[in-house]
Amino acid sequence: MKTSSSSSMLRRLTISLVSVSTSSAVAPIPLTTKFGHQLQSLNANGLLHALVDASTATQQITLNSLSHFTTYQPASDRKTIDDYLDFNVKMLDRCNELTEKIDTIRNYVESLKVVSHLLQGNIEPHPTTLARAKHLLDSCRNAMKTKRPFKRFFSQKLAQSSSSDSLLGEILGGSKAVTSMVCEILGTALSFKSKQRLMSLLPKSTRSSSWSCSLQQIQKQIKEHQKSGSSMMLIELHQTVKAAHNLRNQIKRKNTTRSDVEELKRGCEELEEEMKLFEGKVKELYKHMISVRMALLGILSSQF
Repeated sequence: MKTSSSSSMLRRLTISLVSVSTSSAVAPIPLTTKFGHQLQSLNANGLLHALVDASTATQQITLNSLSHFTTYQPASDRKTIDDYLDFNVKMLDRCNELTEKIDTIRNYVESLKVVSHLLQGNIEPHPTTLARAKHLLDSCRNAMKTKRPFKRFFSQKLAQSSSSDSLLGEILGGSKAVTSMVCEILGTALSFKSKQRLMSLLPKSTRSSSWSCSLQQIQKQIKEHQKSGSSMMLIELHQTVKAAHNLRNQIKRKNTTRSDVEELKRGCEELEEEMKLFEGKVKELYKHMISVRMALLGILSSQF
């Protein structure tokens, strides 16, 4: 699911890292008004997908930059690589957490599909059928409350490891920042808590660089989005949760309508499709991070 605006965002998120391979002092590309406007609607179709695509593309850019990198500073670059490898492990774990979130949502959808199947086509469902449907909806509601929150990764460590003045530090620093930001946004978007707020996506102490300006602009737009009271939850997830809540209330009032059931069924179908797409993108990001890891381990064995 890609639009011209999504492609524009991908270029703007990664162009600094492309330039890093030839120059460590690149003026950041200003964000367009249209781009900024779309960032205020994080749940718009395609935007979250484009963010994950941007993170994957950043890993590929990092890998390409490393393949052409030949000048190392033994004293600082060894630590920069070690720090990145530590970060890389955490992000691989983060991808696994995102996959678990997707599986949780899939299980949630499967239960709701049973509910819609029980009630579909029945103008006046049997009391036993209604009781079973309500029990399933209650179970889904309780499961949502007990899911452990997405662990926060952002800390001083990102700021400290982004402080290197070397070209290698610039390349790896940009890779870390983009990946951290995207995983944080996606983790929140896949949360059942509609009011969950993102913490600061970039530490205040992060030094200015060719990539930090663009990401700070994104962070600014996200903060404005949150101040407006808008939910950070994926729109398809938000709509499905709302449909399940409404149907549950209608069953309690004994006022179930066909439109309530159809709304839930439609929400399940759309959410199920979104989870298929996100699962593929997270797996692709995981694969690229493994490739960067292997490249850095190769550099360690040959250069240090």
